[in-house]
Parts: sequence; C-alpha cells; structure tokens
Amino acid sequence: MKRARGIALLFALWALALLAALLAGLALGARSESEAARHLYSQVQARYAAEAGVARAVAALRDSNPANRWVPDGRMYRFEYNGARVEVRIDDVSGQVDLNAATPDVLTNLFLAAGTSHAQARALSDAVQDWRDSDDIPHAYGAEADAYKRAGMKWLPRNGPFRTPDELSRVYGMSDALYRKVADAVTVYSGRNFPDPQYAGALALAAGRDGDLAEATRLVAARRAQAPAALGATPMRAAGVSMQQPPVAGFGGITQEIRSLATMPDGTQSGQDAIVRLVAIGGISRPYTVLGWRSFSEEPPEAAPNLP
Repeated sequence: MKRARGIALLFALWALALLAALLAGLALGARSESEAARHLYSQVQARYAAEAGVARAVAALRDSNPANRWVPDGRMYRFEYNGARVEVRIDDVSGQVDLNAATPDVLTNLFLAAGTSHAQARALSDAVQDWRDSDDIPHAYGAEADAYKRAGMKWLPRNGPFRTPDELSRVYGMSDALYRKVADAVTVYSGRNFPDPQYAGALALAAGRDGDLAEATRLVAARRAQAPAALGATPMRAAGVSMQQPPVAGFGGITQEIRSLATMPDGTQSGQDAIVRLVAIGGISRPYTVLGWRSFSEEPPEAAPNLP
C-alpha cells in the first residue's frame, strides 16, 4: 500500500514538473511575441518619423524667411517628432561629383582625396570614363569589357551614362571600402563638370580643387559654421521661377539629396534617403518630384543643432 502511494506521488510530481515546463514555454513564447510586436511597432514609428524628416526638409528648403531656411550643404539638423530623435542632412547635388559629367581631373582628385595613390586614382578615373563612354577602346589606364572578363566580374561596363550613383561600386578597380568613402560625394543628377564649392562636402570640394582633403575639410567646416541668413539666397531662374515667386529652394539648385535618420527611445532606427527635384510653388504643381528613394539604418557621422 505504501509502495503504491509512493509511486502515485512520484507520477504526480512528474506531472507537475511537465505542466510547469509547458507553462514556462507558453509564457516565454508569449513574451517573445510581445517583444516582437513592440519592436515592429517601434520600426513603423521610426520609419514614419524618418519620412517626416524628409517632408520637413522640403518645407524648410522653401521657407520664405532666410533665417529659418535650411542650407543644402551637408550640415545637419535635428528635431524631435512623436518621441523620435530625427537627424536630417541635405546635400545639393550641384555640390557633388557628377559621374557622367565630371572632368578627368575632377575624378582623379576625388579618388586622391579618398586616400588612393596617384596611380590608382588615375586608373579609376580612366575606368569611370570607360564605363560612361560609348566605345570599347580603353583609356590609357582604364578598363573595357575584356578587363572585366579577365577579372571574372559578373558584369561589364555599361558603355553609356551611369544611371545611379551605386553603379560606381561596379567600376573596375573599385573596392567596397573606397566606394563607401566616396558614395556620398557622387551623383548622376547635376550635369556639372565641377562640383559647386558653395555646397560641396569635403571630398567633392577637394575633387574640384587639388585633391587636398585637409584644406577642403577646413573650408567646409568654416562654411557650415555660418548662419543661413549670412549666406544669401540664389535666385532660381533655371527652374523658371521669377523673383516675385517664392523660391523653389532658398539656396543651391533644384535637385537635393535628403538623408533623414529617426531613432526611437529604445534604439530602433529607420533612415530614408531621397533624391528630390523641387518645383515652383503655384498652380497644381507638386512641391517636389522624387527621383530616387532608399532606406538605410546607420548613424550620421556628425552632430547636429537642436531645432524646435
């Protein structure tokens, strides 16, 4: 009798242990689902906050008050939106190196400023020109289809204009590390042979000068330290905007790259990088046309002023 009771007690203990394990598993699963739901909610919030950063940038570029107008020269702006910290940087593409229009010297200086040797910079400059020209004759230090095939690359030069800045990563001789250094300094939207020094970042400014990154960095820091009202506004005649109309953008050209990063209190981030072409206010025109849009998730490299 006592033995039967002992066996029954043992089974009961095993049953309780199994039930406890099942309940713990259910509780852990419910907690994981709850955490996943909270993370997804934070991601959605961050995404919309980053998109709000793009919208605010467009509005600030068109502000009629020069003191409030945002300057598209790479300086950073920061504000709070629905609990998210939003950091926005605007780059006028006229201040970037146009892969389709830049002169050979500008391309060479760009790669020199990014840290390559003179020989590598010259070879990359020639390879960029071989990518964008229509013939199969390589430049002195460049590369056409045969070089890509010998290197076992999965693509060939376009022999036509770059369609997006990302194509630079496929040019013969371009490393991932070097591409990451120059990615923010290049464009396909300005059509300029030289970057505009009023809006160029350090790399692009060095490319338009002599490849001296240290001096270019000093000049850019001094320019960005100036208040917007001290810079003056550029009339937008090229966009068909008369002096009586509100400006398309208070400074620079009509095509801007807007980079907006939103960070939630729990650390969740979402970034939106938009290439927009601003249009004149009036009639049924939209305030801007989107030329390119991509998502990213990384911290901008520099601090930004707080905005109300």
